[in-house]
Amino acid sequence: GIGNGLPLGAVVTTPEIAHVMSQKIQFNTFGGNPVCSAGGLAVLKVLDKENRQKHCADVGSQLLDRLRYLQKKHE
Repeated sequence: GIGNGLPLGAVVTTPEIAHVMSQKIQFNTFGGNPVCSAGGLAVLKVLDKENRQKHCADVGSQLLDRLRYLQKKHE
């Protein structure tokens, strides 16, 4: 995942939920290790540079189209 093998976590949620959770709990079990943080930043840079988010959206869209086709074809 996001740490490319390094112990690094991420939380994805809405801004409203993040605001509430940030006042009540800790989001991660890792203490902000600078080496792991640098690794995570490097991974994010690659994801951005290679447009991986768009690629995943395109592949996911194709997958959903095929699944919908199969859904219509089979009971």
